[in-house]
Amino acid sequence: MVLIEHSNLEEFQDPVNYDLEFADEMDKYQFYLELARSSSGEVLELACGTGLTTIPLSKAGITMTGVDISSAMIAYARLKAKGLTVTFMEGDARTFESDKRFSMIYLTGNAFQAFLSDQDQSDLLTTVHKHLQPHGIFAFETRNPEGTDLSDQEETEWGSFIDKDGNNVKVSGTQCYDAGQHIMHWVTMRDWGYKRTTSRIACRFTDPNTLHALLTRHGFCVEHQYADWDKTPFSLSSSSIISVCRKC
Repeated sequence: MVLIEHSNLEEFQDPVNYDLEFADEMDKYQFYLELARSSSGEVLELACGTGLTTIPLSKAGITMTGVDISSAMIAYARLKAKGLTVTFMEGDARTFESDKRFSMIYLTGNAFQAFLSDQDQSDLLTTVHKHLQPHGIFAFETRNPEGTDLSDQEETEWGSFIDKDGNNVKVSGTQCYDAGQHIMHWVTMRDWGYKRTTSRIACRFTDPNTLHALLTRHGFCVEHQYADWDKTPFSLSSSSIISVCRKC
């Protein structure tokens, strides 16, 4: 996932190590592949990053287009996709324009939370609705505020990964929630052994009722909402809201 606010782009300057840290979500790839196969047409991923989901779908025979605002991430996606029939384009999901109409459009990696204002969300959904074929599929996931710990937290350990040079990188971070704006501010610290880096990211939380009303208002019918990639039915205590919609 690559976020669209320029203040959020700090996390996405090193695409090779980004992949090494975040490339192990195979259940997600299968979920979106099944949806894409059911749509029987060309598929667009918005906020595609380095193509972590776009490329597996392309390898499975889906005609794919990926759009992202980060030139570094798109450049690496193109390098990885050499020889595949997939198109990567640099662009902003709020203002993206194409003559194509897609059978399915999706965002993943909680990219929906990158749209930090009402206007951002509206612009995104307007883009999606415009570029979908009649009755086309729109799918995305977002963290559920009702099932997420939104309390302020001091630095805690989040995990680790092996970087491109074989270093074990320890990842930790802090969080601070702005309840008035519904925005979580995360600061991520990575200890590379020989250096320590810091990056910041902000994500908006949208409650289930507001989300449903927002989708309906922009011309989408919500067909399914799941709690996980195994299609467990969503409940108010679920940590994620995975929405599958149709253009009405």
